[in-house]
Amino acid sequence: MDTIINAFAAIGTVTVAVVAIWGDWIRSKLAPPKLTIEPHNLRGNLTTFSNGKKVFFYHLKIRNKRSWSTSKNCRVLLKQILKRGPDNKFYLTPMVVPLQFVWSPAELTPPIVTINNEQILDLGCIEEDAEFFRPVLYSYSNNFKGFVGKNEAVRYCLEIVSDNFFSKELEIFEVAWNGKWSDNPEEMVENLKITEIN
Repeated sequence: MDTIINAFAAIGTVTVAVVAIWGDWIRSKLAPPKLTIEPHNLRGNLTTFSNGKKVFFYHLKIRNKRSWSTSKNCRVLLKQILKRGPDNKFYLTPMVVPLQFVWSPAELTPPIVTINNEQILDLGCIEEDAEFFRPVLYSYSNNFKGFVGKNEAVRYCLEIVSDNFFSKELEIFEVAWNGKWSDNPEEMVENLKITEIN
């Protein structure tokens, strides 16, 4: 009987040691983080740049539905752009490399973050007197064709990537703008529409 008890005690001790050393790795394999992209502020948030120019920012939220499983080195990439053609159908616009979106607030948040619960992302912005809506990216390629001009619509296809997670499907958000600006949020909601495409 003592031998059986000692054997269970030894197994328990080894198990505790294994979990202490490799617990995060085991958890990441058995139940990795589950990240989703959700609308956060698609009506826009009016603010002012340091130069006095008014701007609306639009935000998304990256939520970890398994908050006990941390997502490390997370970023959100713009993988594809679809532009509306004259026939109202959307066509793929070539992108040589994926581009990374900016975490919010941009002044304080590094390009790569760890997500336990949720993190806010800048989807895009439109400035007063601007000719287009632009997605907020860390950089733009020289031939970037993802701006939304007057009477245009663009669909942005996003992918979440981290050390222990990547999107199985792209999340799509459509931005359509009639070319009008207003610093009245209620009017601007009618001028610029952002829709999640399932």
